[in-house]
Amino acid sequence: MNEEQKKAVTTTEGPLLIIAGAGTGKTTVITRRIAYIIEKKLAKPSEILALTFTDKAAGEMEERVDILVPYGFIDTWISTFHAFGDRILRENAFDIGLSPDFTILSRPQQVLFFQQNLFRFHLEYFRPLSNPTKFISAMLSLFSRLKDENVNPVEFLRFTKQLSAKRGKKESKIQAQKYRELAQAFETYERLKDEAGFLDFGDQVIKTLNLFNTREEILKKCQQKFKYILVDEFQDTNYSQNELVKILARKHKNICVVGDDDQSIYKFRGAAISNILEFKKTYSKAKQVVLTLNYRANQSLLDSAYCLIRHNDPNRLEVKNRIDKKLRSIRGQGLPPQEIFADTISEEADLVAEEIKKLISKKTHYSSLPPKARPAKGGRTQNYSYRDIAILVRANSQAEPFLRALNMRGIPHKFVGASGLYQQEEVSILISFLIAISNFEDSLNLYNLVTSEIYNMPLQDAILLASYAKRKTRSLYFILKNLSTFEQNDFDISEEGKAIVSQVMADLEESIKLSRRENVGKVTYNFLKRTGYLKRLEQEGQVEGTIKIQNIAKFFDKIKEFSEIAKIETASQFVDYLDAIRNAGEDPATVAFDPDLDAVNVMTIHGAKGLEFGIVFLVNLISDRFPARQKSEIIEVPKNLIKETLPSGDWHMQEERRLFYVGQTRAKDLLYFSWSYDIGGKRVKKISPFVLEALDKPKSDATFIKLSALEKIEKFAPVSLVSRQTVLFDVDVLKLTQGSIDDYLTCAYKYRYVHILRVPILRHHAVVYGAALHSAVATLLRSKKSGKLLSSAKLMEIFENVWDSEGFLTIEHEEKRIAQGRIALLNFYKRESKSNIMPSLIEAKFKFSLNGVIVTGRFDRVDVKPGSKVTIIDYKSSEEIDQNRANAQAKESLQLAIYALYYYKRHQIIPEKLTLHFLESGIEGFYNPSKKDLEKTEAIILETAASINSDIKKNKFLANPKYFGRVPACVYCAYKSICPFSLAKVQ
Repeated sequence: MNEEQKKAVTTTEGPLLIIAGAGTGKTTVITRRIAYIIEKKLAKPSEILALTFTDKAAGEMEERVDILVPYGFIDTWISTFHAFGDRILRENAFDIGLSPDFTILSRPQQVLFFQQNLFRFHLEYFRPLSNPTKFISAMLSLFSRLKDENVNPVEFLRFTKQLSAKRGKKESKIQAQKYRELAQAFETYERLKDEAGFLDFGDQVIKTLNLFNTREEILKKCQQKFKYILVDEFQDTNYSQNELVKILARKHKNICVVGDDDQSIYKFRGAAISNILEFKKTYSKAKQVVLTLNYRANQSLLDSAYCLIRHNDPNRLEVKNRIDKKLRSIRGQGLPPQEIFADTISEEADLVAEEIKKLISKKTHYSSLPPKARPAKGGRTQNYSYRDIAILVRANSQAEPFLRALNMRGIPHKFVGASGLYQQEEVSILISFLIAISNFEDSLNLYNLVTSEIYNMPLQDAILLASYAKRKTRSLYFILKNLSTFEQNDFDISEEGKAIVSQVMADLEESIKLSRRENVGKVTYNFLKRTGYLKRLEQEGQVEGTIKIQNIAKFFDKIKEFSEIAKIETASQFVDYLDAIRNAGEDPATVAFDPDLDAVNVMTIHGAKGLEFGIVFLVNLISDRFPARQKSEIIEVPKNLIKETLPSGDWHMQEERRLFYVGQTRAKDLLYFSWSYDIGGKRVKKISPFVLEALDKPKSDATFIKLSALEKIEKFAPVSLVSRQTVLFDVDVLKLTQGSIDDYLTCAYKYRYVHILRVPILRHHAVVYGAALHSAVATLLRSKKSGKLLSSAKLMEIFENVWDSEGFLTIEHEEKRIAQGRIALLNFYKRESKSNIMPSLIEAKFKFSLNGVIVTGRFDRVDVKPGSKVTIIDYKSSEEIDQNRANAQAKESLQLAIYALYYYKRHQIIPEKLTLHFLESGIEGFYNPSKKDLEKTEAIILETAASINSDIKKNKFLANPKYFGRVPACVYCAYKSICPFSLAKVQ
């Protein structure tokens, strides 16, 4: 570490502001600070709270801390703000009248919930009868922003009354009436959510804050617990999140925030830059460390970025705190940003693609550069891979010309979008399928389906059929269904086309029949299985197929979200739901950024935050595109309710400039600015003012470049979002669970399906049944521990609320399973209510490290009796009525063995008893582990981890199914229908 970093790590007492410029080793400082606090015994791991904004960032931070902390285990609370709030609320649910099994609504679920209850809201203006759902999304956005500002319905209603009491123009009165209508809707929305046991993402923060403000004993407990608090990306916090941090840090005052005001780019989602700008005002005794030594970029690129961002003065920490934030590179001077200037947007894209081709085809010889432009190591050769290059756009919609240009030249590439899942070919096919079986009159989606890569109907045949349907004013479905009744002279399609029609209609009719009794998830999965589409994608072994599988898995996540809240789970209801959320602007992200895939990265600057690339192209840099035009919310938060200190000056221009700065500082070696006169509109466009600010000159002197006639023709090549190449995987830190180890030991090829490709499957009914029982049991045990034991009736209600209808053979099968579960729970309730043993841990997550391998798990229950006699209990929903067999299962359970190993490593105590508690029979199988058993378990984990790492690096997983007697595991495998090596078919 450099001196600045050491100071940031070792300054442990009192408030601390770490201003970490781009590429200065921010994550290194945070993780080493946590390790330092633990190493110096200033606090236990469980007394440190580290908050960040994304699951990915929290995961990376955890990984680094796990490696740094020598104990092999880590109990630090590292999480997102929302995950932290969720944990606090669930742990204290009974104290505040919440059910601990509450459901968090995603944005699409909020839209559906609002729509289902639309006429329970007292709305007039915001529920026009001609289009009743018109303002749903806008109202939800308003409610979310109000929660960002820690405004509840009571405060909003009070504001509207004050507004109504003021004398003013007629327009003001109308505005007051609108706000009153919205305030009442906000109150109704919150009440309906509470009644249904739902929370949204904003609630996870605001309800936690409210809990701390109203339950002093809980606040004191948390304040006492968290001796050290760290917040990453502090410039991205909103008002409510900052209030949450302030109230927690009130006792020990050891609050450390890390951020960079110049990288605050999330105003549109509520981020309050004033939090970091005013940190020293909030904490008058706060110390300050500024990290300026940059490990990423060359000095020329840093100087250019600094030229740009100084145009935001005086609304920057550098001015307000009178510090020097100019970044200093350790990598030498290097080259300044290069310019690419073209006539049209398509020519601009082609020139960018050509430049990439040149960069990859030849080595960059730094020895040929002027001495001041060379890296610190002097003359050397730099080889670039496709993965080292990024094309960054201001918005998703601007990527298409560049994707087409890359595709035309055969340059491997992938588009990582913050939205666009529903537009991906593989997902669009499934949507068309669901619409086709729900609405026989929708010819367009049926046409998309028959011409898709699933059926590949010859285009000539598809056009003939669609044209004939149009002439006869019939739906395409009608024509396909009755194809054999038409005269041959009406249209002449190929024999291949006729065979495809027969297959399409057979698949659709089977799916329609299934949709009458099964939910949308099962219908969709059955279609994939019947057509062999998943199997085909998996067996291609190409990047394109792998990403398609992962996007399909994300689509199944959306189906699951729908199923969790929908009253009717049919395909047609899901189609209506999809239509509603898409109209509300919902468009989920595609698969996440994968640094191991050797392809040019095309993404938005927002999506590139936190990443770095050898070469960066900032493209489409024209006025009106960058800076983008300011967009107002459909329903604005009243200024009187905004509690953050709003920045002075043109805050939108300042935010856009910061976004440009973030784009610039992603580059390590080379940075290109590109733009063009003509992007398809009526007027010639001007260069972005940010380019001129970054280059520190009044106008660009870039040379205008034109393409040849042939190049202009070739630009019309079709676009592919992902290029074809063999898929390779790698992992920095291997993470294992009992389940993943068991999957690998059962069959390495199954491990590949589950944990590498993540191929979606329907949950087996036994899994659904077990999950519902476990949730109900955990809730009962928590209530017992809190001293407020649930009634048996409430336990049954919780069981039914968490029940999912997925995977059951028939409705009768499901009903019998529910009845069976009720009996099992009632019997468990009777046993537990009579028992005086109080659980010490319930559904407690754990994690520890073995030779760099991270092992995670979750205890169902741990009992600690006097004399440190520990019993670890795992609840089982499977049937077992024989005591000897139950004991044998406990002895053979890898899950219990891993639990015991962790407990020993964490507490230096070998558990006295490992227990499998079979809920249906009440039988408990048990085993008394020895230290030798624990050593054997550790060896199994390490051997398995070594084999998995080897298979990942070779990209070769053997199909080696375990045998149960004479029966191979293939017989029970969920992937047997797509696995080319399955032995299930020959049994």
